[in-house]
Amino acid sequence: MQIGKREEFDLNEMAIFVHVVEAGSFTGAAKNLGLPKSTVSRKITQLEERLGVRLIQRTTRSLRLTDTGNAYYNQCARILGEIEEANIAVTRMQSTPTGTLRLTAPVLFGATVLSGLIAEYTEKHPQVSVDLVLSDQKLDLVQDGIDVAFRVGNLEDSSLIGRHLGDARSLLCASPDYIKQHGMPKHPENLAEHSLINLTQWASWQLCGANEELYNHNVKARIQVNDFASLYTLAMSGAGISPLPTLIAAPAIRAGSLVPVLQDWPFEASPIHALYPSNRHLSAKVRSFVDFVIESVRPTPPWEVGVITELTPAVPTDIDNQ
Repeated sequence: MQIGKREEFDLNEMAIFVHVVEAGSFTGAAKNLGLPKSTVSRKITQLEERLGVRLIQRTTRSLRLTDTGNAYYNQCARILGEIEEANIAVTRMQSTPTGTLRLTAPVLFGATVLSGLIAEYTEKHPQVSVDLVLSDQKLDLVQDGIDVAFRVGNLEDSSLIGRHLGDARSLLCASPDYIKQHGMPKHPENLAEHSLINLTQWASWQLCGANEELYNHNVKARIQVNDFASLYTLAMSGAGISPLPTLIAAPAIRAGSLVPVLQDWPFEASPIHALYPSNRHLSAKVRSFVDFVIESVRPTPPWEVGVITELTPAVPTDIDNQ
């Protein structure tokens, strides 16, 4: 066989040959395969002509393998067995979660919510391993080999499937000691009288009141930082009023360590979606993980329990862009 030259072969002929050998006759093989005896005989003849060797010695009463035929049978049986095992393995992968699940998510959502869900999921599915990439940059699912991406914000036009998990919201928060000492603002206009802690990149706070009323507050911050973890620490220490995502603030609010400020004036909500390429031929690991996450956070996301009530959702439904 020359390198680079593709020899012709027919798996169907090989399978028929194996059936003939194992049945001991053309008649038995034809019956097992549901084929006419003449078709089985013709296929064996074609196989022998293609190979240029005699595989089976035929008599009126019996069949006998030649030495070449016996060696060829062993090879064919092994190859066909491996093909069957491969088919079974692929089918099992589609029905049983297995393999490595590669995920990406924004840093805050991944650290506060997704990591805990991954721990629960992998305990239930020990054959699945997870590679989680936390980044506030949007990775390309195909180019970066991502199975599922979690995104905060409105979805861009694409062919991806989007499953809505809930909404990311931010509230103004302060420590109980700060409120006790400085009082609770009654209206966004009162914020000018307070010590404010802000993200460096936020020049103003756009707050959403009742009846879709908007209030834009130009922030004159006493302290500015560039990450939410520092905002949280400063708010907990009583340094002032800080905008905090419920993703990070919810446990402290429920425990009474933080107090919502102007709760009727939250920031605009941003939808959170799980994105994956297509429902068609979706692997069991992707389908089961996304379903698990959906079941874990609906109908009320854990980062809103006891914190957010009666607020309009950012996005009402899942999105299928196929």
